[in-house]
Parts: sequence; structure tokens; C-alpha cells
Amino acid sequence: MQFKLIYKPKTQSVSKKTEVLIECYHLRKYKTVCTGVYIEPQFWSDDKCLVTTKHPQHSTINRMLKEKVSELEKACYNFEYSGGIFDFNALKNITSGKDKQSFCDYIADCLKNESDLEVKSIVKYKYNIEIIRGILGTLSTDKLTETHVIKLDAAYRKEYAPSTVARLHIFTEKYIKLAVKSKILRSNPYDLVKLPKFKADSKEVMHTMAELDALEALQKLPYTHAMIRDRYLYSCYTGLRISDNLALLKSAFTDTPEGYVVDLHTIKGYGHDLIHPIGLMFDGRADTIARRWMNAHDEPTLFPAISRTHISSVLLVLAEMAEIDKHMTFHVARHTCASHLADVLQNPFLLMKLMGWADIKTAMGYVHSSPESTKKLLRLVKDDWKEKAR
Repeated sequence: MQFKLIYKPKTQSVSKKTEVLIECYHLRKYKTVCTGVYIEPQFWSDDKCLVTTKHPQHSTINRMLKEKVSELEKACYNFEYSGGIFDFNALKNITSGKDKQSFCDYIADCLKNESDLEVKSIVKYKYNIEIIRGILGTLSTDKLTETHVIKLDAAYRKEYAPSTVARLHIFTEKYIKLAVKSKILRSNPYDLVKLPKFKADSKEVMHTMAELDALEALQKLPYTHAMIRDRYLYSCYTGLRISDNLALLKSAFTDTPEGYVVDLHTIKGYGHDLIHPIGLMFDGRADTIARRWMNAHDEPTLFPAISRTHISSVLLVLAEMAEIDKHMTFHVARHTCASHLADVLQNPFLLMKLMGWADIKTAMGYVHSSPESTKKLLRLVKDDWKEKAR
């Protein structure tokens, strides 16, 4: 039996998606097997029988299609090697209910391509996959609907705490969005479901300046503890995520009369014009930290390399030493920076620029959430009412 990828759009519309099929030829007869992959006609090459490079996810889709063909070829070989004759009946039995990849298997394949994941994260993600598999079973990716999202939500909430439920939904939707980008799933079912939003305890949201002062005041720390303390404080004063903090290069710093200016355009996800004039932010506290570590070691990054696991364990110790009754994570550090900047600046456009956000609505949420923001703005015009209200 011979196998070949084919694509036969039913219409000439360039926006109408059609499924890629596997054509099986045996004794002058043909049968097709579904792949679950839908693409537009403009992205298919009949000559090469593959998705063209014009498609943004062409490499991922082509690899997936080749794997499906390879699975059929292997099944054919194994069947005939065992003494049977691989015909269309055997093909039907093998592909029945299995011609489309399950959502859990799709996530597992995606994980194989995420080479930057730490072992701890891989273990956690595989555990998440098994949770989803226990709820959805072998449901194929292209069959996911809002009904399945509701089913997942109900199962998550029955077994886990609200914070864990929120993380599981983030994990699930991440790979659903990837499936949509890869044209395996036509739309995101999460867009059609309104789920209760998780709200963290207020004590986990941000640090006060007094708490940051307490961290800065810690004395005679071991080298690693001091480095992690400074690394964490740097993110509290600049809003850098942990991945960006770990990747921050010394070469990104330019010394000026007003302190260091940090060019962040090389960091994934930030625009070409994003800079941090850290000498002008938080009274230059981040600038002081940067100068302390700029020549303290020979590595190209500002801070020496260290694992995220070690950082998390040391932050627990630092929180206890500084008597801070809050979870110290880099998400909290970023939120701390945004909250204090919003309170001081009262300028959503400048806040959006400093934090690297793409949507002004995110910055507006921080500005409006500040309890003192209204009072501060009113104090600015306290003595000018008679003159301005004419």
C-alpha cells in the first residue's frame, strides 16, 4: 500500500480552509484518511505535497503531517511482517477513531519542541496532561468545543484550589491557542465561555516600599543570597519578568550622565524602542544594583547564571529574614513595579511604555486601581479651582 498527502479544496476561495488528507493506494483503489489539519489553498504546494513556507506554522504542520504518514507506513509494515495482508479493511481497523491526534497527545508533541523548559516544568506539564487526559480521554484536538472547556472547568474546580484551577486553565488555553495558530482547531472555545476569574489574596499582589527597604537592609548575606536578593529587587524596580531577568546582558547597558539606560529590544516580546532609564526610576535603586554587579563576575549577563528552582527556594528564606508575609515571586515583583509606577506617574502611556505592554487598557487598569490616584490628581489643582473653573 502506498500513502500520499493530498489537498483538494472544495471552493476556489483563498480564505476557505480545507482538510489535508492522506491518500492510500492499494490494488488500483484509493481511500483517504483524515489528518485533522485544515489550511487555506494558498498555503499548499501540489508539487511538494506539503505546506509552503508562506504559512507561519509551516514547519510544525509539515512535521505533524509527515509523522501521520510515517505512522501509517509503520502500521502497514508491522501488519504484513506479522503475516497479514494490509488492505483497506486492516487500514479501517487501525485508523478507526485514531486518524486524528488527541488533544493530550498534541500537547505532548508541543512539549518536545520546547527545548528551554527545565526538568521541573516538564514534570509538572506532563502531570497536567494526565489531568486533562483523565477528563477528555482521547478527544481529538479539532473536536474541542466550549462544552469541553466547561467540562474541564467543572472537573478542575471539584479537585483543586482556585489558584490551581487558574493555572490549569492557563496551561490548557495555551495549547488550544497553538492549535488554532496551526490551523488544527478553527477557533478558541475559551472565547465562547465566561469562566469565573481567579483573584489572589491581596497580600500576594505587591510589595510596599517599606518591604523593599527591609530587603535592601539585609546585611552579611551569603554570595548567592545577596545575588538573588539584588536580582529580585532589580525586577521590583524595573518590572522585568524572570525569563528577561535571567537573560539581561551587560551589553544592553549604556552609561549616561543620568545613569544607566537599558536597551531591551533584544528580549523576546518587547518592541524595538523599549528602554529603561533606570537612573531615573525609583531614585536610581536599580542603577545602584546594576553597578554593583556589572564588574563583579565575568559572565555576559548582569547577574550570574542560576536555576529558577534555586531562586525560588532562596526567596523563601529572604522573605523570612526580612519579615515579609507575602509570596515573593517575579510575578509579584513585576506587579509591584507597575503598581508603584502607576501611583507616582499617573500616566498610562508612559507606564505602558516602561512595562512593555501592547495594550493601553492594561496600563489604565493599574492607574485606576490605585486608591490614592484620585486624591493625588485633585491635590495638583487644589488651589486653582477658581481660576480654572470659569
